Amino acid sequence: MIAVLANIHPTATVDPKAQLADDVDVGPGCAIVGRVTLGAGCRLVANAIIRGPATFGRNNLIYPFTCLGYAPQDRKFDVGSDGAGLLVGDDNIFRESVTIHRATGDRPTTVGNRNYWMVNSHAGHDCVIGDDCTFANNILLGGHVHLANHVILGGNAGVHQFCRIGRLCMISGLAGITQDVPPFCVVYETRYVGSLNIVGLRRAGYRDHIPALKKAFDIIWEQGHRNSTAVELIETQLGDDPLCMEMAQFIRASKRGICRYRQADEE
Repeated sequence: MIAVLANIHPTATVDPKAQLADDVDVGPGCAIVGRVTLGAGCRLVANAIIRGPATFGRNNLIYPFTCLGYAPQDRKFDVGSDGAGLLVGDDNIFRESVTIHRATGDRPTTVGNRNYWMVNSHAGHDCVIGDDCTFANNILLGGHVHLANHVILGGNAGVHQFCRIGRLCMISGLAGITQDVPPFCVVYETRYVGSLNIVGLRRAGYRDHIPALKKAFDIIWEQGHRNSTAVELIETQLGDDPLCMEMAQFIRASKRGICRYRQADEE
């Protein structure tokens, strides 16, 4: 049921099945289709479209020409099926022409809190996005991609379907990811980890963990071990450092394998 006090522009279309908080602002030319729930403080600036089933938390800001919750780009998917839909947290910003598709499976495509989606960024069906991530213009996330918190992707970066990117990672612009990227790492070029995210670790208050993480990085990439052996060595030698253990556990859970290493300054 549409909230009576919601500010809906006369040119906007809102489905009777939608549930809007009483301070939601729906601008000119917008369309809300199907079972869509918008929490307090959400604002659709103009010409934005949301297709349910979709649930949004509080204070999400959606700019023109953004399309959220439409059918997956999957030849096998019945576009008439609602599926599990789209679930969005609080305080996200979706700039112009962002597209995020609803799920094919039993769990909704999920976006956490305080993420910033810049112009033309895209997340495919069944993605799971954490909190406080930044997506520069034209980034592409394939279906089933998982991103942890505080990930930054530069402009035109692309992530292959089913890949995982760990917490506090940074992916340079134009880089392509085809395997998992463990937490706290930087990818400077396609398919290769180049270094730890030292600046990001310092800014996050993890300065004291950097020496141990450097040892873990050396074990994983520079000593030439198999992933399983590297994980065991980290657990044995650095098991008292929670960030090192987070990195080890991420690698242990990897199904696609992790990106290889190449020094950032290597030609």
